[in-house]
Amino acid sequence: MKATHILIDTHCHIHEADYPLNANEVIEHAHRAGVMQIICVGTDAQDSRLAIELAEKHDGIFASVGVHPHHANKSLDEFFDFVNNIEFDDKIVAIGEIGLNRHNPDDPPLTDQINILKQQIKLALEHDLPIIFHVREAYDDFWKVLDSIDTGGRQIRGVLHSFTDTIDNMNEGLRRGFYFSINGISTFTHDTTQKEMFSTIPLDRLLLETDAPWLVPYPLRGKVKINEPALVKEITEYTGKIRDISFDEIADITTSNACRLFNLQP
Repeated sequence: MKATHILIDTHCHIHEADYPLNANEVIEHAHRAGVMQIICVGTDAQDSRLAIELAEKHDGIFASVGVHPHHANKSLDEFFDFVNNIEFDDKIVAIGEIGLNRHNPDDPPLTDQINILKQQIKLALEHDLPIIFHVREAYDDFWKVLDSIDTGGRQIRGVLHSFTDTIDNMNEGLRRGFYFSINGISTFTHDTTQKEMFSTIPLDRLLLETDAPWLVPYPLRGKVKINEPALVKEITEYTGKIRDISFDEIADITTSNACRLFNLQP
């Protein structure tokens, strides 16, 4: 199916130094598929710098800057030196990806992850930017961290990226006004509880992403090795199918949601 409405990939890593495809060609592929805006998400100081550099070279490409919880045991001086010396213009649309990760046994200590998470939430509040959250097997701790922060009356806005968790945690995120970003996992999971959760995320809180280069969606999984923003189209088609909603309606709704959260122009 040819995309007739504009799509947005709200989370990818095509800017990374080791991304195996040519970023310029990947952006062209995306445009041909109707994916006209792409957010490149940073994971540390150097990676965030690369995201900004790619965004500055292309219309419709934007950057998010942050330190991923995998890197929470590194010195934070480099990252905060970096963010203190950049201009937060309209090319930088979010802080992230940041959060908590308890999935891997070699993850940095939770205390280190919480420390840098709190600092980056304060950075987002300071610049009035939404946050791209990465939370894996750590939602109980995550909600406690959010509740411990003195926001000065400001709202913590953001998206729970690559959301695959429970309906209970979805409802808690909804209570806090968060969005939920889904990717290729939603098209190929065999977990019935995940399938139920994916089908019940309110449409006005739904975003689409690829998380490229990972998580190639069905039906290309196993046939295509490297994910890219153009494949948001496959996720859109699948989402419409399981909800019995047209491709164009899913495209319009998720694009409107992304524009609202990240202050983008459709």
